[in-house]
Amino acid sequence: MTFVSVIFFIASLFFAAFLPRKSLKIIVGVLSLVYIITLGFDLLLFFVFSKHFGLFVVSFFNTSIKGAPIISFAREIAILSAICFAILLFCVIISVRIIKFDRISKFGFLFAPCIVVAFLLNPFCIYAYEFYLQLKPHVDDIKKQIYPYLAVPAPREPIKRKNIVYIFLESFDRAYTDEQLFPALTPKLNALKNRMEFTNIKHIRDTDFTIKGFFGAHCAANYTFAPSDELRSKNFSKNITCASEILKSLGYYTFFIKGASLTFQETDRFLSQREYCETKGKEQILAQNSAARLNEWGVQDDDMLDVAYGDFERLSEAGKPFLMGFITLSTHSPNGFISKSCEDLYYNASDARMLRAVHCTDKLISEFIEKIRSSKYGKDTIIIVQNDHPLFYSGDIGGDFGDKLKGSKDLFIIFDEDLNGEFTIDKRGTSFDTFTTVLGYLGILDEMNFGRNLLARDSLPFAADSEFFNNASKVFTKISYEEAAKVQKSGVAK
Repeated sequence: MTFVSVIFFIASLFFAAFLPRKSLKIIVGVLSLVYIITLGFDLLLFFVFSKHFGLFVVSFFNTSIKGAPIISFAREIAILSAICFAILLFCVIISVRIIKFDRISKFGFLFAPCIVVAFLLNPFCIYAYEFYLQLKPHVDDIKKQIYPYLAVPAPREPIKRKNIVYIFLESFDRAYTDEQLFPALTPKLNALKNRMEFTNIKHIRDTDFTIKGFFGAHCAANYTFAPSDELRSKNFSKNITCASEILKSLGYYTFFIKGASLTFQETDRFLSQREYCETKGKEQILAQNSAARLNEWGVQDDDMLDVAYGDFERLSEAGKPFLMGFITLSTHSPNGFISKSCEDLYYNASDARMLRAVHCTDKLISEFIEKIRSSKYGKDTIIIVQNDHPLFYSGDIGGDFGDKLKGSKDLFIIFDEDLNGEFTIDKRGTSFDTFTTVLGYLGILDEMNFGRNLLARDSLPFAADSEFFNNASKVFTKISYEEAAKVQKSGVAK
């Protein structure tokens, strides 16, 4: 489609040379500038994110630009600047040549249909129109489709009232743990005992960056683009109930810590909406440990984990069950970061810094898990490890590194001393099923919104990238448990 669009654009320039007036040719120059900028912008998005313009891109820019370290994306900014300069120069040259061309022909009128077709087939215009349609959903029709599958959470007292340490690994694809793809990349994580590993978890569409990954796991639902003021509202997403709120209602103390600032991607607002009792980010960690070392995104993982373990001991000693969540930073795109304690650690199979960062994360997280399990609180604690989202961008790939990640699935492992062995679950699931499965493992519930406990239920009968989940996110703010219950009871949508 892009190739055909470019052909029609080139044809329009050819016919534009035969237009009778200079004023029309100036308009040609302006339209050419708009066409090339939109096409170039969409191609750049695809180069960086492997996605065209649309919901993901708009949501990403809406939540993730403010507070992001510009230096991390210096290469992309340089490329964008060079492209913009080249586009401007090209348009000036074309406009001047067309204006100077004084031959008039009856074929000049063909400029109009050619440029119209070029714009209609321009991928930016196509996906921009699709995004517009996403913001104008047919609410009643979509509710009829999704309500039969919307599970109103009905929590019970847990059979296992264990503490929960929920570890999100930044952009950590499950493929990294595959010995055939990446030999000896994650040996320590792979060697941990008493585990239940889910090998067939697909990531739900449009939850491909951290705050959306958090939301999808916690709530087993997603939302289409929402303005910043709506996202910051205390009441945003209060039409549904999510995992942390359920645990809090059952007497759990909820705590979250991250090395980056809590204000990045409005994480503080998300945690407040999810009713977390206590939170820590970069500023709070530095106030507690002024010697903590920083990378471009926040506190390095080894220093963050030291603080997190202190919090684990503090919460354990309090005697109240708790949920402690955190996310790492070392494997953040584009190239990852090497913590101080890993400066002498190398991954011999590749010189890609991201793979060194993965190898370091394997060491740090495995040591953290073993530290908890060897403590006097280990038997009272389950540990969850999952990625927040797949690696959607890598600027420092070596060899076929990028190819090995294509089609990779999500990482999701439950560690519990009660398991007494290593178990592999190959059942199909999605990233909406992960936290729901954890609650199911504890005996709390088997269904939550669009998530299912994979130990007792099948995942919803839709692919992770299906229109079902896309449609559900379009009407997220309109979802009503009361309406869903009536639909499920009567079998007739209102």
